[in-house]
Amino acid sequence: MRVLILSLVLALGLASQATAQVPSFQMQEIDRGLKIGYAVIVEDLDGDKHPDIVVVDQLQIAFYQNPGSRDGVWKKHVILDGQTTADNVCITALNIVGDELPELVIGAGWKPFDTLNAGQLVWLERNGATTEPWRVHQLPCDEPTVHRVRSIDINADGRKEIVHVPLMGRGATKQANWTDGRPLAVIALEVPQSDPRQKESWKPMVLNQELHVAHNFCVATSPYAPSESSRGSSILTASYAGVSLLVPSPDGKPWGSLLLHHANQNNPSSNRGASEIKQSGDGRGLIGTIEPWHGNQVVVYTPEVKAGDAISVERHVLDEQLRWGHAVNFADLNADGLDELIIGVRDDPNASLGDNFTERRGVRIYHSRDKSGKQWDRTILDDGGVAVEDLTSADLDGDGRIDIIAVGRQTGNARIYWNQGSGR
Repeated sequence: MRVLILSLVLALGLASQATAQVPSFQMQEIDRGLKIGYAVIVEDLDGDKHPDIVVVDQLQIAFYQNPGSRDGVWKKHVILDGQTTADNVCITALNIVGDELPELVIGAGWKPFDTLNAGQLVWLERNGATTEPWRVHQLPCDEPTVHRVRSIDINADGRKEIVHVPLMGRGATKQANWTDGRPLAVIALEVPQSDPRQKESWKPMVLNQELHVAHNFCVATSPYAPSESSRGSSILTASYAGVSLLVPSPDGKPWGSLLLHHANQNNPSSNRGASEIKQSGDGRGLIGTIEPWHGNQVVVYTPEVKAGDAISVERHVLDEQLRWGHAVNFADLNADGLDELIIGVRDDPNASLGDNFTERRGVRIYHSRDKSGKQWDRTILDDGGVAVEDLTSADLDGDGRIDIIAVGRQTGNARIYWNQGSGR
């Protein structure tokens, strides 16, 4: 595989202040042959202490082995090819068999408008060397539209569970804008103490069943974390309803939902609410979203804690010059203790649909001007080179700087943006 390395010098910020505080990046393209590139995560799969890149493609799962240096070649290993129901769509990593290396959980059978037939959940186990094809084990899955899966310690016992949020509920129809039928079921699967290779050993738990059209979710931390009496992790969701907090019940009953903000409801009969969501890891409690669903707005919510520990949020629209935002991530890119917001854009502007801007699909970075998180400046990192379906961030080479990894849909590529550390 030929490796292309380009220096990115784009700095199309909305204000000059941002360009002095966002690091420069160097792009390395590690794959140009993806079918879709639905999802990307970073995990040390082979146990060499160097984080590897794992990509979910339409029919395959591939991991790109970290060469241990920035100028090395990321060798691609296909560890699953065609053993699941098309399409593969989501992934998470956690320990299932009890060794020191993570296993992978895959959501497959992706058919976004089939709300009657169940999707597929599987987990992958090494079948010898990490670089060889992995063994597939079925997980129970009765929900249609399998869409997002994450590993979250939902009961505070120190072990992570598999949490799955489908896109839509069973029986939802286009005629009702997918909000009729049964609300979607947020499902958790606790890793069984014995026989995890047997599908029957896994016991699905319904955490919540109140939302319609939930596109993504993430674990919630302070100030949205539950009280000690409820034990476990709260979950932030982006759905047609807006930004909601799912909170565990102290008595083992189904989790409750708290609507933090209705998000963008300008078109209630079509795409509305929010579709992507992440929370900052810097203690500020910021929530970043794309609005409305698959929308044109980059939004940040800042928490407001009122009397009696009641929490409300204030909404701040950072950007409206994008078509089909499709990834959100927070990371401290310049090591100042405050997270930057990283956004992936999937589509180019379309004048026939009313777009009057020229900024293309790609990767954008937003830098907060102060600790409040209410004012931000924008830098465009990649303008047209990757039609982002998903992105993540991690320190790939151990230099203490957080790098960015993105996968493209129409562009069929996977790119690393190496953090150079010097401000622009």
